[in-house]
Amino acid sequence: MLTWRYHLLSLVAVFLALGLGVLVGISLTDNGLVETGQNVLVNDIQKNVDELQGQNDRLSHERATNLRYQDDTFPFIVGGRLQGKKVAIVASASAGDDVVRNLTSAVHGAGGQVVSTTVLNPLFDAAAVTAKVKNDLKSDPLYASVDDSSMTSAVGRGLARDIGRGGGTRLLASLQGTLVESANGSYDLPVDDVVIISRGENDQVAAYSDLEKLFLLNLKGYGVLAVGTEPSDAPRSEIPLYQSVDISSVDNVESRIGQVSVVYVLSGEKGAFGVKPTADLLIPILRTSKQAAATPSAPATAPTPTTPTS
Repeated sequence: MLTWRYHLLSLVAVFLALGLGVLVGISLTDNGLVETGQNVLVNDIQKNVDELQGQNDRLSHERATNLRYQDDTFPFIVGGRLQGKKVAIVASASAGDDVVRNLTSAVHGAGGQVVSTTVLNPLFDAAAVTAKVKNDLKSDPLYASVDDSSMTSAVGRGLARDIGRGGGTRLLASLQGTLVESANGSYDLPVDDVVIISRGENDQVAAYSDLEKLFLLNLKGYGVLAVGTEPSDAPRSEIPLYQSVDISSVDNVESRIGQVSVVYVLSGEKGAFGVKPTADLLIPILRTSKQAAATPSAPATAPTPTTPTS
Protein backbone atom coordinates (compact mmCIF):
# COMPACT_ATOMS: atom_id res chain seq x y z
CA MET A 1 0.00 0.00 0.00
CA LEU A 2 1.37 3.41 -1.03
CA THR A 3 1.76 5.81 1.92
CA TRP A 4 2.46 9.55 2.21
CA ARG A 5 6.08 8.67 2.96
CA TYR A 6 6.36 7.01 -0.47
CA HIS A 7 4.98 10.09 -2.21
CA LEU A 8 7.29 12.35 -0.22
CA LEU A 9 10.33 10.30 -1.14
CA SER A 10 9.25 10.33 -4.80
CA LEU A 11 9.01 14.14 -4.77
CA VAL A 12 12.41 14.45 -3.11
CA ALA A 13 13.91 12.17 -5.77
CA VAL A 14 12.43 14.28 -8.58
CA PHE A 15 13.81 17.53 -7.12
CA LEU A 16 17.20 15.97 -6.57
CA ALA A 17 17.27 14.85 -10.22
CA LEU A 18 16.30 18.34 -11.40
CA GLY A 19 18.97 19.90 -9.22
CA LEU A 20 21.60 17.51 -10.55
CA GLY A 21 20.56 18.34 -14.12
CA VAL A 22 20.93 22.06 -13.45
CA LEU A 23 24.39 21.55 -11.96
CA VAL A 24 25.52 19.45 -14.95
CA GLY A 25 24.15 22.04 -17.35
CA ILE A 26 25.93 24.87 -15.58
CA SER A 27 29.13 22.87 -15.63
CA LEU A 28 28.90 22.18 -19.37
CA THR A 29 28.12 25.82 -20.07
CA ASP A 30 31.07 26.96 -18.01
CA ASN A 31 33.28 24.61 -19.99
CA GLY A 32 31.85 25.91 -23.31
CA LEU A 33 30.85 22.42 -24.48
CA VAL A 34 27.18 23.23 -25.17
CA GLU A 35 27.95 26.45 -26.97
CA THR A 36 30.65 24.77 -29.04
CA GLY A 37 28.30 21.95 -30.01
CA GLN A 38 25.59 24.40 -30.99
CA ASN A 39 28.00 26.41 -33.13
CA VAL A 40 29.20 23.29 -34.94
CA LEU A 41 25.61 22.22 -35.60
CA VAL A 42 24.60 25.68 -36.87
CA ASN A 43 27.66 25.85 -39.15
CA ASP A 44 26.89 22.39 -40.59
CA ILE A 45 23.28 23.34 -41.25
CA GLN A 46 24.28 26.62 -42.90
CA LYS A 47 26.82 24.81 -45.08
CA ASN A 48 24.14 22.34 -46.23
CA VAL A 49 21.70 25.18 -46.93
CA ASP A 50 24.33 27.05 -48.96
CA GLU A 51 25.14 23.91 -50.99
CA LEU A 52 21.46 23.23 -51.69
CA GLN A 53 20.87 26.86 -52.65
CA GLY A 54 23.81 26.75 -55.04
CA GLN A 55 22.55 23.51 -56.58
CA ASN A 56 19.05 24.97 -56.93
CA ASP A 57 20.44 28.11 -58.62
CA ARG A 58 22.41 25.99 -61.10
CA LEU A 59 19.40 23.83 -61.90
CA SER A 60 17.18 26.89 -62.32
CA HIS A 61 19.71 28.41 -64.70
CA GLU A 62 19.99 25.16 -66.68
CA ARG A 63 16.19 24.90 -66.89
CA ALA A 64 15.84 28.49 -68.09
CA THR A 65 18.54 27.89 -70.71
CA ASN A 66 16.85 24.67 -71.83
CA LEU A 67 13.44 26.35 -72.16
CA ARG A 68 14.97 29.21 -74.12
CA TYR A 69 16.69 26.73 -76.43
CA GLN A 70 13.38 24.91 -77.00
CA ASP A 71 11.60 28.16 -77.82
CA ASP A 72 14.38 29.33 -80.15
CA THR A 73 14.60 26.05 -82.07
CA PHE A 74 10.86 25.31 -82.18
CA PRO A 75 10.13 27.27 -85.41
CA PHE A 76 12.91 25.43 -87.24
CA ILE A 77 11.77 22.00 -86.03
CA VAL A 78 8.08 22.41 -86.90
CA GLY A 79 8.08 25.19 -89.49
CA GLY A 80 5.74 24.44 -92.40
CA ARG A 81 4.83 20.91 -91.31
CA LEU A 82 1.12 21.79 -90.98
CA GLN A 83 0.98 24.26 -93.84
CA GLY A 84 -2.64 24.75 -94.95
CA LYS A 85 -4.10 22.30 -92.42
CA LYS A 86 -7.30 23.19 -90.60
CA VAL A 87 -7.24 21.95 -86.99
CA ALA A 88 -9.93 21.86 -84.31
CA ILE A 89 -9.08 21.74 -80.60
CA VAL A 90 -11.42 20.09 -78.11
CA ALA A 91 -10.32 20.51 -74.49
CA SER A 92 -11.67 19.57 -71.10
CA ALA A 93 -12.09 22.62 -68.86
CA SER A 94 -9.65 21.10 -66.36
CA ALA A 95 -6.83 21.27 -68.94
CA GLY A 96 -6.53 25.02 -68.44
CA ASP A 97 -6.46 28.04 -70.74
CA ASP A 98 -2.66 28.19 -70.91
CA VAL A 99 -2.35 24.70 -72.39
CA VAL A 100 -4.97 25.47 -75.03
CA ARG A 101 -3.43 28.85 -75.86
CA ASN A 102 0.12 27.46 -76.15
CA LEU A 103 -0.96 24.55 -78.34
CA THR A 104 -2.89 26.94 -80.59
CA SER A 105 0.26 29.02 -80.95
CA ALA A 106 2.27 25.88 -81.76
CA VAL A 107 -0.14 24.85 -84.53
CA HIS A 108 -0.01 28.34 -86.02
CA GLY A 109 3.81 28.29 -85.76
CA ALA A 110 3.85 25.09 -87.82
CA GLY A 111 1.76 26.71 -90.57
CA GLY A 112 -1.63 25.30 -89.57
CA GLN A 113 -4.80 27.09 -88.58
CA VAL A 114 -6.89 26.38 -85.47
CA VAL A 115 -10.38 27.00 -86.85
CA SER A 116 -12.34 26.16 -83.70
CA THR A 117 -11.77 25.66 -79.99
CA THR A 118 -14.37 23.80 -77.94
CA VAL A 119 -14.11 23.53 -74.16
CA LEU A 120 -16.12 20.78 -72.45
CA ASN A 121 -17.08 20.35 -68.80
CA PRO A 122 -15.89 16.94 -67.48
CA LEU A 123 -18.23 17.30 -64.48
CA PHE A 124 -21.39 17.72 -66.54
CA ASP A 125 -24.80 16.48 -65.41
CA ALA A 126 -25.68 13.63 -67.79
CA ALA A 127 -29.41 13.87 -67.08
CA ALA A 128 -29.39 17.61 -67.81
CA VAL A 129 -27.63 17.01 -71.12
CA THR A 130 -30.21 14.40 -72.11
CA ALA A 131 -33.06 16.75 -71.23
CA LYS A 132 -31.55 19.62 -73.24
CA VAL A 133 -30.98 17.48 -76.30
CA LYS A 134 -34.51 16.04 -76.18
CA ASN A 135 -36.05 19.49 -75.77
CA ASP A 136 -33.93 21.57 -78.18
CA LEU A 137 -33.12 19.09 -80.95
CA LYS A 138 -36.19 16.85 -81.13
CA SER A 139 -36.68 17.75 -84.80
CA ASP A 140 -33.21 16.39 -85.70
CA PRO A 141 -33.35 12.66 -86.61
CA LEU A 142 -29.98 12.17 -84.94
CA TYR A 143 -31.53 12.94 -81.55
CA ALA A 144 -35.17 11.96 -82.06
CA SER A 145 -35.06 8.92 -79.77
CA VAL A 146 -32.27 9.94 -77.37
CA ASP A 147 -32.58 8.85 -73.73
CA ASP A 148 -30.25 8.45 -70.75
CA SER A 149 -28.80 5.20 -72.07
CA SER A 150 -28.11 6.52 -75.59
CA MET A 151 -27.11 10.10 -74.75
CA THR A 152 -23.32 9.62 -74.88
CA SER A 153 -23.57 7.78 -78.19
CA ALA A 154 -25.79 10.43 -79.78
CA VAL A 155 -23.85 13.40 -78.44
CA GLY A 156 -20.45 11.84 -79.23
CA ARG A 157 -21.61 11.28 -82.81
CA GLY A 158 -23.10 14.77 -82.99
CA LEU A 159 -19.95 16.48 -81.71
CA ALA A 160 -17.83 14.53 -84.21
CA ARG A 161 -20.16 15.64 -87.01
CA ASP A 162 -20.32 19.29 -85.98
CA ILE A 163 -16.63 19.73 -85.10
CA GLY A 164 -15.06 17.34 -87.61
CA ARG A 165 -17.32 17.68 -90.64
CA GLY A 166 -18.51 21.23 -90.09
CA GLY A 167 -22.09 20.45 -89.15
CA GLY A 168 -22.84 23.80 -87.54
CA THR A 169 -23.42 24.84 -83.95
CA ARG A 170 -26.96 23.72 -83.04
CA LEU A 171 -25.77 20.99 -80.68
CA LEU A 172 -23.01 23.17 -79.23
CA ALA A 173 -25.44 26.03 -78.62
CA SER A 174 -27.98 23.69 -77.01
CA LEU A 175 -25.39 22.30 -74.59
CA GLN A 176 -23.92 25.64 -73.50
CA GLY A 177 -23.92 25.69 -69.70
CA THR A 178 -24.19 21.91 -69.33
CA LEU A 179 -21.59 19.98 -71.31
CA VAL A 180 -20.17 22.85 -73.37
CA GLU A 181 -18.37 25.64 -71.53
CA SER A 182 -17.36 27.57 -74.63
CA ALA A 183 -17.27 27.21 -78.42
CA ASN A 184 -15.22 29.65 -80.46
CA GLY A 185 -14.36 29.78 -84.14
CA SER A 186 -15.91 28.35 -87.29
CA TYR A 187 -17.88 25.10 -87.37
CA ASP A 188 -19.16 25.42 -90.94
CA LEU A 189 -16.41 23.58 -92.84
CA PRO A 190 -14.70 20.19 -92.40
CA VAL A 191 -11.33 20.10 -90.63
CA ASP A 192 -8.27 17.98 -91.34
CA ASP A 193 -7.38 17.14 -87.76
CA VAL A 194 -8.75 17.30 -84.24
CA VAL A 195 -6.60 17.56 -81.11
CA ILE A 196 -8.33 16.52 -77.93
CA ILE A 197 -6.81 17.78 -74.67
CA SER A 198 -7.86 16.00 -71.48
CA ARG A 199 -6.75 16.32 -67.89
CA GLY A 200 -8.43 13.39 -66.25
CA GLU A 201 -9.71 14.19 -62.76
CA ASN A 202 -10.59 11.59 -60.16
CA ASP A 203 -14.02 13.17 -59.68
CA GLN A 204 -14.98 13.58 -63.32
CA VAL A 205 -18.17 11.79 -64.36
CA ALA A 206 -17.74 8.36 -65.95
CA ALA A 207 -19.90 9.48 -68.87
CA TYR A 208 -17.22 11.98 -69.90
CA SER A 209 -14.71 9.25 -70.79
CA ASP A 210 -17.43 7.36 -72.65
CA LEU A 211 -18.27 10.53 -74.54
CA GLU A 212 -14.61 11.10 -75.45
CA LYS A 213 -14.30 7.54 -76.75
CA LEU A 214 -17.41 7.75 -78.91
CA PHE A 215 -16.39 11.18 -80.18
CA LEU A 216 -13.00 9.82 -81.27
CA LEU A 217 -14.44 6.69 -82.88
CA ASN A 218 -16.86 8.77 -84.92
CA LEU A 219 -14.12 11.17 -85.99
CA LYS A 220 -12.25 8.15 -87.36
CA GLY A 221 -15.40 7.06 -89.12
CA TYR A 222 -15.58 10.48 -90.78
CA GLY A 223 -11.95 10.19 -91.88
CA VAL A 224 -10.71 12.95 -89.57
CA LEU A 225 -7.29 12.41 -87.97
CA ALA A 226 -7.42 12.74 -84.19
CA VAL A 227 -4.64 12.90 -81.61
CA GLY A 228 -5.23 12.52 -77.87
CA THR A 229 -3.19 14.63 -75.49
CA GLU A 230 -2.90 15.48 -71.81
CA PRO A 231 -0.53 17.47 -69.56
CA SER A 232 2.06 15.51 -67.63
CA ASP A 233 0.47 16.42 -64.28
CA ALA A 234 -2.95 14.90 -65.06
CA PRO A 235 -4.25 13.22 -61.87
CA ARG A 236 -5.69 10.40 -63.96
CA SER A 237 -4.23 9.51 -67.34
CA GLU A 238 -6.50 9.22 -70.39
CA ILE A 239 -3.72 7.69 -72.53
CA PRO A 240 -5.13 4.14 -72.12
CA LEU A 241 -8.45 5.45 -73.52
CA TYR A 242 -6.67 6.88 -76.57
CA GLN A 243 -4.81 3.62 -77.06
CA SER A 244 -8.07 1.67 -76.86
CA VAL A 245 -9.35 3.49 -79.98
CA ASP A 246 -5.94 3.26 -81.67
CA ILE A 247 -5.04 6.91 -82.00
CA SER A 248 -1.66 8.49 -81.36
CA SER A 249 -1.12 10.27 -78.07
CA VAL A 250 1.08 12.84 -76.35
CA ASP A 251 1.21 12.91 -72.54
CA ASN A 252 3.21 16.14 -71.98
CA VAL A 253 1.32 18.60 -74.17
CA GLU A 254 2.04 21.54 -71.85
CA SER A 255 5.75 21.45 -72.81
CA ARG A 256 7.51 22.53 -75.99
CA ILE A 257 8.67 18.94 -76.47
CA GLY A 258 5.07 17.73 -76.25
CA GLN A 259 3.93 20.40 -78.72
CA VAL A 260 6.59 19.25 -81.19
CA SER A 261 5.20 15.73 -80.82
CA VAL A 262 1.65 16.96 -81.51
CA VAL A 263 2.77 18.75 -84.68
CA TYR A 264 4.59 15.67 -85.92
CA VAL A 265 1.60 13.41 -85.20
CA LEU A 266 -0.69 15.82 -87.06
CA SER A 267 1.72 15.63 -90.00
CA GLY A 268 1.62 11.84 -90.12
CA GLU A 269 3.75 10.27 -87.37
CA LYS A 270 2.14 7.55 -85.27
CA GLY A 271 2.76 6.37 -81.73
CA ALA A 272 2.53 7.22 -78.04
CA PHE A 273 4.91 10.02 -77.09
CA GLY A 274 5.87 11.70 -73.82
CA VAL A 275 7.28 11.01 -70.39
CA LYS A 276 4.88 8.48 -68.84
CA PRO A 277 5.24 4.68 -68.78
CA THR A 278 2.59 4.44 -71.53
CA ALA A 279 4.84 6.32 -73.98
CA ASP A 280 6.84 4.51 -76.65
CA LEU A 281 9.23 7.43 -77.20
CA LEU A 282 9.82 10.87 -75.74
CA ILE A 283 9.39 12.49 -79.15
CA PRO A 284 8.90 11.29 -82.74
CA ILE A 285 11.96 10.86 -84.95
CA LEU A 286 12.66 14.35 -86.24
CA ARG A 287 12.69 14.38 -90.02
CA THR A 288 12.70 17.07 -92.66
CA SER A 289 9.55 17.38 -94.77
CA LYS A 290 11.30 15.55 -97.64
CA GLN A 291 12.39 12.72 -95.34
CA ALA A 292 8.90 12.41 -93.95
CA ALA A 293 7.43 12.14 -97.45
CA ALA A 294 9.97 9.46 -98.39
CA THR A 295 9.61 7.47 -95.13
CA PRO A 296 6.01 6.37 -94.46
CA SER A 297 5.02 5.90 -90.85
CA ALA A 298 4.45 2.41 -89.50
CA PRO A 299 0.83 1.39 -90.07
CA ALA A 300 -1.44 1.44 -87.05
CA THR A 301 -3.70 -1.47 -86.14
CA ALA A 302 -7.12 -0.84 -87.61
CA PRO A 303 -9.94 -0.49 -85.06
CA THR A 304 -13.38 -1.99 -85.36
CA PRO A 305 -15.09 0.00 -88.15
CA THR A 306 -17.59 2.60 -86.96
CA THR A 307 -20.20 3.95 -89.34
CA PRO A 308 -21.32 7.41 -88.22
CA THR A 309 -24.85 8.52 -88.88
CA SER A 310 -25.24 11.90 -90.53
